Amino acid sequence: MLSKHGTLESAILSVLWKLEEEGSFTHSVKDVYETINTLSSEKKAYTTIKTVMDRLYEKNILMRVKQGRKFFYRTSFSNRDAIINSLNEIALRYCQGDIKKLAQIINSINEPCLASA
Repeated sequence: MLSKHGTLESAILSVLWKLEEEGSFTHSVKDVYETINTLSSEKKAYTTIKTVMDRLYEKNILMRVKQGRKFFYRTSFSNRDAIINSLNEIALRYCQGDIKKLAQIINSINEPCLASA
């Protein structure tokens, strides 16, 4: 599914998940480009966003459909599914696959430690 991705990939996925939560499920590169550049002080080029979205499609992280001359994209899985997958990978790597042990570790972390991280 999804294990590692770069900062811009994360930003694109976050934008798409947010838009999908609002009930809209297909977006053009232009939609994502405009949203990212509205939310961030560091502006990204349209072609950069397009290239990264195409790569996410090639990795099966995004789905796309062509309508006329434009491609429209949506995520292949929800943000929740990505988090669950990531936690399962962490449990496999550091807790011999024991998700309950990972949950205990997470629950033992107190808020002051998180604030200082």
